[in-house]
Amino acid sequence: MNSTLLNGAHFTAARDVYDNFAELASREREGVDWAIELCRAPGSDLAHIAIHGGGIEVGTTEAARAAAGRTDNYYSFRGKKSAGNGTLHITASHFDEPECVDLQRDMVRTVSWHGFSNRVMVTEVGGLDEEFKHWVTVSLKHAGFAVAPASPERAGESPRNICNRNLSGRGVQLELSTAQRAVFFKDGDMSALNRSKTTGEFDRYIAAIQAAYRRLRA
Repeated sequence: MNSTLLNGAHFTAARDVYDNFAELASREREGVDWAIELCRAPGSDLAHIAIHGGGIEVGTTEAARAAAGRTDNYYSFRGKKSAGNGTLHITASHFDEPECVDLQRDMVRTVSWHGFSNRVMVTEVGGLDEEFKHWVTVSLKHAGFAVAPASPERAGESPRNICNRNLSGRGVQLELSTAQRAVFFKDGDMSALNRSKTTGEFDRYIAAIQAAYRRLRA
């Protein structure tokens, strides 16, 4: 286990239960404990992925799906357990679920959506796609959202990180704090039944990410 300093307080990051997807799939039940959502968009070279979706890092599935919309590619590995979805977490540099890997082989740009525990509203922007990161940062700040460079443990700079395993070898990893994700849902309620009730803050955030991609391509 690794001890890290966050906002002046140490926390201990637990080791993943499973080292790779094959181990997870042999122990957890597809359709009961976990599920995969995949929507390919012909002609698009951008993927929005949420590898810790559903109940793992709550709100990331909804954000990735909305950002992809009807024009771009979308993938989410969703935790479906009533509790204990953290056991389904496979760190991004080990994430090798075949459908996601296959999607990434065809992509030039990737946005990988993640969440971390923090009571301050902030988004940490990581990954190896420096140009896209620049426009994401500019666009989010312009929309009024707090942005910070990614902390070392969330930097997403490994070439093995799934966000960077595309045709260009670089992607963007967005780490949204708990507080930032909570305002995306009515009354700050991130329970499964309430996550269909998104807010204006959610719409504004998604629009900012989509605008960043348009500026990148301009």
